[in-house]
Amino acid sequence: MSKILKLSSITLLSSTLAVSYYYYAIDRDGYHYNNSIWKRISDRTRGIIDRKQDIVATDPFTTKPRDILRRPMVETMKDLWNEQIRSSVSWIYSLGK
Repeated sequence: MSKILKLSSITLLSSTLAVSYYYYAIDRDGYHYNNSIWKRISDRTRGIIDRKQDIVATDPFTTKPRDILRRPMVETMKDLWNEQIRSSVSWIYSLGK
């Protein structure tokens, strides 16, 4: 009896998932998928990577677009390293004062 119960529950679950997928993706030609936020983000990201779209960054207080400065990760890590070294040296010298 327990095997029949397990089989029927698995069958019910899989058929429910199949029907919900059918109505969500196939019945309306992917209406929900094509209008979803994740697809819009994915399409926008793909357009930016393929250089078909531009990144428009705006200041929340103004409506003027501004340029974005992109620095290599190596330069950022150097700046963080130098900041840590300077703060460590400053702390060591503060002990002698």
